[in-house]
Amino acid sequence: MPLVRPTAAGFSLLELLCALGVLSLLLGAALPTLSTTLPALALDHAGRALVAELELARVRAIHRNTRVRAVVELALARYRIESESEGRFESDGANRTLPAGVTFDAGASTRVAGGRVVITFLPRGHTADNATIALGNGVATTPRRVVISSAGRVRIQ
Repeated sequence: MPLVRPTAAGFSLLELLCALGVLSLLLGAALPTLSTTLPALALDHAGRALVAELELARVRAIHRNTRVRAVVELALARYRIESESEGRFESDGANRTLPAGVTFDAGASTRVAGGRVVITFLPRGHTADNATIALGNGVATTPRRVVISSAGRVRIQ
C-alpha cells in the first residue's frame, strides 16, 4: 500500500509575507501618480455635475413652459436651480456645492454680476444669458469651462 502524504491547503507564512511585500511596493509606486490624478478627477466631476444641472434646468423650462434659472454663487462655490412661479423665482431643491478643492474662477467666467452668474432658460429652451463659468482647483491642472450658448446648448471645455 502506497504511503499518502497530506497536502497542505493555503499559503505558508513566507509566501504570504512575500506577496504582501510585492503588493506594498506596487502600491508605493502608484500612490504619487494617484495623488496627482485625484484633483483632476474632482474637477471633471464638478464640471459634469454642473453641466447636468444646467441641462436639467433647460428641460424643466421646456417641460413646464416657464422660465427656469440657474444661480451660480462664485465666492461660495455653490449653485441652485430656481423655477418661476406666479412672477417670482422659487428654489427647486437645496443648494448644490462643489467638491472639496474645486472652486469657481470669477476672473475667467463671463456675465458675472454681484459675485454670481445667473442663466435663465426660457420656455423654448433658449437663453439670452449666454455665459462661461470657469472651474478650477488651484493646482496646475487645466481649468474647465462650462459654456452656455444663446440657443441653450450646454457644453464643457
